Amino acid sequence: MITEFSPRKVAVGAFAALTLALTGCANSYGAGTATPGAVGQASTVYQGTVTSVRAVTIQSDRSLIGTATGAVLGGLAGSELGGGDKAQTAGAIGGAVIGGIAGNAAGKAVGKQQGYAYIVRFSTGDVKEIIQGADVYIAPGTPVDIIAGADGWKLVPAAAY
Repeated sequence: MITEFSPRKVAVGAFAALTLALTGCANSYGAGTATPGAVGQASTVYQGTVTSVRAVTIQSDRSLIGTATGAVLGGLAGSELGGGDKAQTAGAIGGAVIGGIAGNAAGKAVGKQQGYAYIVRFSTGDVKEIIQGADVYIAPGTPVDIIAGADGWKLVPAAAY
């Protein structure tokens, strides 16, 4: 059985792959998240108290995977337009540009999540803002362990000893 090449089938398959890839790239940025690079690494722990908290939206500024995949899909779809070589080339270029823009926007939307910006007074008297994902809410006045490690800074409620 001979199967005919279809750019539309390729585009549908690539769109499915884009969806899975973007979903897999979503990061929680929370206190309970660690990257593989942080495993086995020592972190420094400070003590402090949360003085205030505000809700924030964490959003990546760009999505290279979304842009690239959107450009490929747009180029494939655009090349189907027109009857001649020049029309197909123009369609592919236009489709790639539009697909790249749409893919970038889709990638940003997938990477968008809620978080908290905590103002923390360290036991040394220093005051810093630390932003993290919304997996753990820490109320003002709560004593916290402030972890400075390979994944950046994280806050966790201090354990009662």
